[in-house]
Amino acid sequence: MDGQKINVIADAEEAKEIDRISIHEIGIPSMVLMERAAMSVAACIREQSDPVVDRILAVCGTGNNGGDGVAIARILWEAGYSVSVLIIGQMGKCSDEMKQQITIAERIGMSILTADSREPASVVTEEKLEKYTIVIDAIFGIGLSREIRGNYREWIAWMNHSAARMVAVDIPSGIHASTGEVLGIAVQADQTVTFGTNKRGLVLYPGTQYAGEIVVADIGFPKQAVARVSPKAYTYDSRQLSVLLPKRKARSHKGTYGTVLVIAGSPQMSGACYFSSAAAYRVGAGLVHILTAQENAAIIPTKLPEAIVSTWSEETLDAEKEMIRQKISSASVIVAGPGLGQSQAAQRLMEWVLEDTLQKNIPVVIDADGINQLAEMEHYFTEDGQNGRMINLPAHVILTPHLKEMSRLVRKQVSEIASHMADQVSERENGCTIVLKDARTLVSDGADLYINMTGNSALAKGGSGDVLSGMIGGLLAQGLEPMQAATLAVFLHGMAADSYVRDRGTATMLASDLLEEISKVMRPSS
Repeated sequence: MDGQKINVIADAEEAKEIDRISIHEIGIPSMVLMERAAMSVAACIREQSDPVVDRILAVCGTGNNGGDGVAIARILWEAGYSVSVLIIGQMGKCSDEMKQQITIAERIGMSILTADSREPASVVTEEKLEKYTIVIDAIFGIGLSREIRGNYREWIAWMNHSAARMVAVDIPSGIHASTGEVLGIAVQADQTVTFGTNKRGLVLYPGTQYAGEIVVADIGFPKQAVARVSPKAYTYDSRQLSVLLPKRKARSHKGTYGTVLVIAGSPQMSGACYFSSAAAYRVGAGLVHILTAQENAAIIPTKLPEAIVSTWSEETLDAEKEMIRQKISSASVIVAGPGLGQSQAAQRLMEWVLEDTLQKNIPVVIDADGINQLAEMEHYFTEDGQNGRMINLPAHVILTPHLKEMSRLVRKQVSEIASHMADQVSERENGCTIVLKDARTLVSDGADLYINMTGNSALAKGGSGDVLSGMIGGLLAQGLEPMQAATLAVFLHGMAADSYVRDRGTATMLASDLLEEISKVMRPSS
């Protein structure tokens, strides 16, 4: 997995450790990194501003984030901009680097205003603040973990009501760098320039809604420092697609690319079965077998003639048990649950699926109704006292819950899961892979954490989850490991939705449209 972790995303502790190693063990002076950080932010501001027209205010805290802000203001001032610096907080609590930056700024003739003294702070009135066209947010950095109150809260409220363009330094003040939580109030940035690596708080909700455009600036952290910390979270971008996609051999046949058995579709739900099966084919599976309710026997072959269809019936399920278990044993991969329903027969089917796949080590993707059935099987969980329960399934199992389904699995409130998604998707008793579906889908096998950056609200429609489960199954059948298959499927799934909305609206996409877009985005050059 480490070879694929190119676009790493650090949490607060990881980012601070990269900083510490760079400064205290490798020996790069803190002021050198601060100057590089300031130059990167100043460069971004200069790209989208005019020194003749724009007036800039740097609102700074007393820590090193504030030191960045003072340095940015100085660089822009030297470049001919009209720049003011406002320091919020007690001057006696300034960090050493912040004190040095203030001294440098004053020595070249810059005026430093403070928000907690009458002179010269009395000139900083709300009316005069309205003259600024760009405001630099350098109040708090990645170390903030408590709720913002008092004077800081008032200033951030003013900044959010300002008509100025807001540029955040490293992270918008008030956003938790690890979880993306809003700590009481947060700066609503138009652009965030973050240093070294992206931060979880910038890409997870709700923090990503405050970050605006995210620019990851290289300020000179040594590769060795990042490698030693090895941030747990990562993402993909389209440049990696040619490496990520399974390779197709010139001399091959359908058996080369595996057989997916899709166990899906109740008497009223033939669509889920179709979408999952078609998606498995779309991503390259060699053969798809479908096991569905008897009532779907006529319609599925007309929609997907490439698939082999077998059926089960609630009335004759016991007699069909051996046939079903034989099909499970002969498949490369199982996808179970889409549209399966909540009947007693569906429950028994899922019990057989889990028993056989766990015993015979067959990769299995459990989705939708399959997850709800699993939630009732107590023996696949370990009780965790007042903290709900932990999933106890082996590494060849992939679960694809949305937040409500995850709530049923681990017996926690949806709000608790939503506010700490990274923690929730990573906690388990064993090594199964969990795809926690949301506006920002996360995938974890307990060791690594993938944060998906593709997709849009067009996916908020029936059938899109069925497509995803089939895509995961199809990639598994071609030999990818569970974490690889799950992350690549989520990435491609989002890319397909992004491809659709480039010239069409987010409201109009159907799951069938998503199937059509898969073939477009699976070109490595797309």
